Amino acid sequence: MFTPSGTPRHAGAQGPGRDAAVGQPAPARLAWPDVARGLAIALVVLYHATNWTWMTGYEVGVLREVNETLRSLRMPLFFAVSGMFAAKWVAAPWARLARGKLLFFAWVFVLWEPISLVVRLLTGYYQVADADWGTVGHDLAWSLLVPRSELWFIWTLAAFFVLARALRRLPAPVQLALAAAVGAWALAGWEPESLAWRGTAQFALFFLGGLHLRGLLERFAARTTWLWALLAVAVWLGLQVAVRESGLSDVYGCYLLANVAGVPAGVAVSVLLSRVPGALGLRWLGARTLPVFVVHTSVVLALLTLMWRNGIWVAAPASQWLPVAWTVAAVGVGVLLGELAPRAGARWLFAPPRRLTAR
Repeated sequence: MFTPSGTPRHAGAQGPGRDAAVGQPAPARLAWPDVARGLAIALVVLYHATNWTWMTGYEVGVLREVNETLRSLRMPLFFAVSGMFAAKWVAAPWARLARGKLLFFAWVFVLWEPISLVVRLLTGYYQVADADWGTVGHDLAWSLLVPRSELWFIWTLAAFFVLARALRRLPAPVQLALAAAVGAWALAGWEPESLAWRGTAQFALFFLGGLHLRGLLERFAARTTWLWALLAVAVWLGLQVAVRESGLSDVYGCYLLANVAGVPAGVAVSVLLSRVPGALGLRWLGARTLPVFVVHTSVVLALLTLMWRNGIWVAAPASQWLPVAWTVAAVGVGVLLGELAPRAGARWLFAPPRRLTAR
C-alpha cells in the first residue's frame, strides 16, 4: 500500500506508450487495486475517527456497529493488495530489499511515531493512566519492538516483506498453510502487548495470499460482474454476521473464514467502483494513502480536543455524523500535506532522501 514515489506499480493490461528499454508497450496501471487502497484507507480513518469520537463521549453507536462488521474486510483487503505487488522485492537480494523497502518503512515509522505519541499526550488521548513525558520516552525507546500507535500498519508491512523474503524457498502452499494456522489462532482472540504483533500474526496469510495468488485475484477481478459481486459480498456478510451473532469469533478458525471471504468481497466492490467514472475519488486517493495514514489520527484528535475544550456538544443522532466529518477532514489534510511537502522541499516527511535509497 505504501510505495516510494517513482516506483512502477500495478502493472496489468497493456496500455498506450512504449517501454524504451525493450520496445514493447508499457503495461497500464490497474485501476481496481488503487480503488481498493483508497477504500481501505477511508475505512481505516473512519474506524479510528469513530473510536476516538466514542471515547470523547459522543454517541456513535451506529458507526461502531458498521465498523465492527467491516473489520473482516478492510484489513484482509489492505494486506492482500499490498502482497500482490511485493513479488519483485521478495525476489530481490536482501540488500536491495533493505534499501528499497525496509528503509522506506523505517524512515516513516521513526519520524511519525514520536509525532503520533506526542499528539496523544498533548490532547489527553494517550490511553495509558497518568501518562507523562516519561511514558512517551519509554514507549519511544521500545517502539521499534513494541509499536504503540496506529503506525503498527507500517511496522507490520515491513515484517511481512522480511517474512516473505525469509520463507521464499518454502513452497507457496506450505507458506499459506502455516500462515493460516497462525492467523486462525490470532484471530480467535489473541491480545498481545502490541497491535503490531497481533496484526502480523492475524494478517500474514493475506499478504502471502496476495503475493502467491495474484493471478487468481486478477482473474477474479477481470470476470467480476454485478451478480458475482453481490454473491461475494453476500457470502462474506453472511459469514461475518453468523460468526459474530453465534459467538464463534473466539473459536479457532471461525473468524478466519470471515476474513478470507472479505478479500473477494473487497476486490469485487473495488472492481465495480473502478468502473464508475471518477471512481468516487477512491482511485486517486489510493495512490496517495501514506500521508493520509500517518497524519489522520493527529488531525482527528486535534479536532476533537478543540470541540471538547470549547464546550461544543453534539447530541445524538447528529453526533453519528461526527466521525464522517473527521474522516473527510483528515483525508483532506493528509492529501494536501502530501501534495505540498515535495514542492516545499519536505519530501523527507514521507520518504527517505534519495541518496539513501540509490544504488
